[in-house]
This record gives sequence, structure tokens and C-alpha cells, in this order.
Amino acid sequence: KCLLKKSSHEGSKVMILIASAVAAVRRWWTQGIASSFPTYEVAEHSALRWHMANRRPSVLLLDLSLPKLGGFTGISAIQRLNPFTKIILFGSRATNEKEAVSALKVGAKGYCSKDIEPSLLRKAIEVVQNGEIWVGRKVISHLLEELTFQTEQKRKDSHSPLGFPLNNLSPRQYQIALLVSDGINNKEIANHLS
Repeated sequence: KCLLKKSSHEGSKVMILIASAVAAVRRWWTQGIASSFPTYEVAEHSALRWHMANRRPSVLLLDLSLPKLGGFTGISAIQRLNPFTKIILFGSRATNEKEAVSALKVGAKGYCSKDIEPSLLRKAIEVVQNGEIWVGRKVISHLLEELTFQTEQKRKDSHSPLGFPLNNLSPRQYQIALLVSDGINNKEIANHLS
């Protein structure tokens, strides 16, 4: 099931697909953008998949609670249907910073609460269309923490004595790997570790 909301911008290259099972949410989002962009609405996962593959929207406004989406794990499958579609995910009404960071990690270009004001929704679409990211101010510090953590992990992994990541080893395997990197032979390792 799909609804096309006609807009005054029929020649616009930006086409928006709204996916939410909640009619009131779809109406709220459409109200905010239909005068600026051609807009389609879907209420089911199967319709979302069809539109992503066949209509190839510029931007997908996706309610994370859409049934059969599978939360964050389903985002990658949706993105594969059209890698050029920029996805803005919508979470609970109270913005959850960790959820926002997770959304960006799976490839979303934006994260908003479902009750975003219509003028901000238009702005969010314009921002992601220009290749930028749209998140709330509170999310920025969490993004920086995540970036710092990821950078530190990569630095640790690249400076491991063996030249490969050691974080997948058990503590005992890590001990043995360090002894091997020091040039100790098997018999000496066995004696050293009892």
C-alpha cells in the first residue's frame, strides 16, 4: 500500500519515501514536507522494500519501529536495495543518544525523534541531501566518544607486538602470543606458564 502526496515541486529531483506503520506519524511528517518534495508513504515492510528497489527515493524517513524491519539489523538490508538513498531514522519520542549513534553506525545519515517539528524535518532532509549528518546536539558528544574509542582501538590493534589485532584472543592466548613475540620457544613457554 502506498500513498503519493502531490507537491508543488513536481520537477524536484528529491523524492521522499516515508515508512511508518502509524498513520498519524506519516501524516505529521508528510504535513511538514509535502509542499517541498514529492512524497510517498508506506505502512508495511514489504511496500518499503518494493519502493526502495523500484522507486529509488532520494531520502527515506524510516520509523525504527516499523514491523518486520528488525530494528538496526534490518537497516543494512534496506540500504542494499538502493545504496544511494539517504536514510533518516526515527526513534522514540525522547531522543536516545546511544540509539542515535547506533543508527549512524549502521549507515543512517540522520536520526530524529518521531515528533520532530515540520520545519526541522525539512531542514534535516536538506542537510542529508547535501551530504551532511543530522543529529541532535546531545548526540554530538556521544559521537565524539565513540569516535575516540574506535580510534583508540585501531591504534592499539595496529601497535600490537604481533602486528595484528589481539582483542579477539582469550587472556591465556594473549599471554602465549606475547611470549612467542619475545622469541621464547614452546618448551620455555610451557615451563613459564606451568
